[in-house]
Amino acid sequence: MHHRRLARAFREQLAADPHRGAVGRPHVVALRSADPALRFEAKLFVECQWSGAGAAPPAAREIAAEGIIRRAEKVSQERTLTECSRLHGELAIALLRWELVEDTKVRARAHCASVTADPELASAVATREEAARRQVLLSWQHEQREHDATRLRSLIVDPLRATAWWFADNQDKIEELSEVAKVFLDLRAALGPAREEDTAGRVLDEFLDGVDSAEGLRLQLYLQRVFGERGRSDLVERIDPVLRDAAGEPGPS
Repeated sequence: MHHRRLARAFREQLAADPHRGAVGRPHVVALRSADPALRFEAKLFVECQWSGAGAAPPAAREIAAEGIIRRAEKVSQERTLTECSRLHGELAIALLRWELVEDTKVRARAHCASVTADPELASAVATREEAARRQVLLSWQHEQREHDATRLRSLIVDPLRATAWWFADNQDKIEELSEVAKVFLDLRAALGPAREEDTAGRVLDEFLDGVDSAEGLRLQLYLQRVFGERGRSDLVERIDPVLRDAAGEPGPS
């Protein structure tokens, strides 16, 4: 009874509005997916309505169908072949409203009966998507391991901090704190980076890394004067080319 009432109401609506086109056979169309070379197959029941004066043009149905396909592809291009069910629902919403097809005075709407995809192509897309998900997961795991390794390295070179971290999680084991601290000290000795002892030459090298010509010249004159006053002409001769090179000056010709 309900279906009969709907059919009667639809016939009455058509009789009252001669510009409305009745729903004909379904349009089976190929809709582009998020992968440009792959297509969905959609079955659409298109309605058209002429909003101009006089009789509707003979091509009104074709215009309506083209407008519906364009509207449908705006949605379908956001989905891959693995999302047929979701696309079906989205098309049901997107095509429900009457809309003008550009400036043609033809209005169109449609009902999406089904959305399907080639099973082999959909399977290939699913395999690719699963591989991409695994790659993202591996990347996250790698980043987490790098983060953990960086944190652990910082603890190894800082026994006090490492001991404090341990004690924060084991405050009921204070009697073990001294032994744990010794373990971290031993780890730093075994694994921590070797520290180079500072020397006058090393400090001078680090300074010269960022020296400009004027600073280099002042340093050169000062050291040459000090070495000369101490009777070390050999050091004067040795440091002269080094300081000239650091200051970007040419050597003596």
